[in-house]
Amino acid sequence: MRYLILLAGIGRRMGSKLGGFPKCLIDIHGEPLIKRLLRQIRNNDPHADIHVVLGYKNEMILPFLDNCKIFINPFFDITCISASLWFARSSFDQPLMVIHGDVVLSSELAADLFPAEAELLIAYDSSILDPKEINIAVNGTRVTHFGVNFSGYSGAYACVFKLSADAARMFADLLDQRMRRGFNKPHTYYFSIMRKLIGNPDMEWIPFDFSRYRWKEIDHFEDIAIARVQVRGQ
Repeated sequence: MRYLILLAGIGRRMGSKLGGFPKCLIDIHGEPLIKRLLRQIRNNDPHADIHVVLGYKNEMILPFLDNCKIFINPFFDITCISASLWFARSSFDQPLMVIHGDVVLSSELAADLFPAEAELLIAYDSSILDPKEINIAVNGTRVTHFGVNFSGYSGAYACVFKLSADAARMFADLLDQRMRRGFNKPHTYYFSIMRKLIGNPDMEWIPFDFSRYRWKEIDHFEDIAIARVQVRGQ
């Protein structure tokens, strides 16, 4: 399986508390976050083909990325995740799982997530119900909506989605078309592309609920301590 890890961002919500240190190198029980994530992927998928998008402080992160294909988003300071996905668009020629690089997973969650058989998957947490989050809606066993500012959501998007070969190619094509009309416009946001794919009647997107596992996305400085507690002993 191919995995695309997004590590280009500055982590603005951290403010100055990390002193310019990249989030993905935060220590999680004696191991940098990115090293932990790579280990978890490879432990559960020995044939993993791992691609990584770098930007901010890429020279500090590169030494931890043995046997990974590297892409650089040189405009990391003025663009969003969609631009990082666009710079890695050549990765979308086969099935792949896209993972935000600031997510800390328990061993149990990694063991269930990375080998998951679903071809089209979106991770979410049904215990996080916040209208300010990127949310998804679930009807039975199917994801029906993905985005922001809508009612009837089922939980917060949890930093991971998986695309079949067809969906990956469609995603890359749509993203490329929109990016060529201008970076950082509402029509380029990746969740607007996900909404279009979810609306395709031939694609059945499966929700993967993180609520029964231990995990944490590190957005704010305070999240570091929470993440360490969540995966202690893992």
